[in-house]
Amino acid sequence: MALQTTGSISFSEIATEFGDATPNSMSEFYRGGDNVVDSKADITYTEVYGYNGSPALGTRYPNASSFSYSWHNRSFVGNTAYFTTSMVRETDNVVARCIMSGVYKHRMGWRWTTGYSGYTQNPYYFKIKVVGKHRTSSSGEYLTGTHYYTGRITRDDQSQGDVAFTRRDAEPPAPSASSINNGTTGEAESGIYYLWDLTNCAVEVYFNSNQPDTSAAAFAFIWDANDNYSIGNNQQGVLANQNVPETGALSFQDFYGAEDI
Repeated sequence: MALQTTGSISFSEIATEFGDATPNSMSEFYRGGDNVVDSKADITYTEVYGYNGSPALGTRYPNASSFSYSWHNRSFVGNTAYFTTSMVRETDNVVARCIMSGVYKHRMGWRWTTGYSGYTQNPYYFKIKVVGKHRTSSSGEYLTGTHYYTGRITRDDQSQGDVAFTRRDAEPPAPSASSINNGTTGEAESGIYYLWDLTNCAVEVYFNSNQPDTSAAAFAFIWDANDNYSIGNNQQGVLANQNVPETGALSFQDFYGAEDI
């Protein structure tokens, strides 16, 4: 839990937040040192589920190789840069999903990834559940708790930023083959093209695999920044503790809002 943003902060509170055993020295708490991180990029894929189900995954990033799981005659693939799924039109209404935990990523986007020619314009419908600290614009207020997003992606949506999702005021039903939400929940916020600065979030993405007259499709949910910084080996993560100096004098006020992520 982050330190307070006003009032008095004690040395022991700083040491407790960052897990430093006594004896303590102020020089141990420079940003970028062993105790106070300046950024974090991480993601744990915990489950994928496709046609007729799939086993749970327990692959942690960035300390393990990518995963690839075949479902029916298509596949899920995931790593620190994206997770994606390809599919064909199924005969059953199957809500596929990808569930992740421990997500520390600067930006999450989404797009259609298969070429335009030969595919119908029928959309696929998605629901995203996010639990934890994140925001819906690069400079917006942080949200906490549980939030739900819905959207539709068609073959025209070839790039990130093409598709606007909607944040709902309550949990919508699972996506069907022809719609999402069905008017059962209201709009809390519209025009959302990315999710930003996800900090220790659980993220669940659901979509319906049955889309009549769509011969094939592929989608990617992409973790990236593309805005002036990256973290180790081009993994895009969240910045932290930017008010804490890396060198020089340290004051207690420098630790307002600081946290051990």
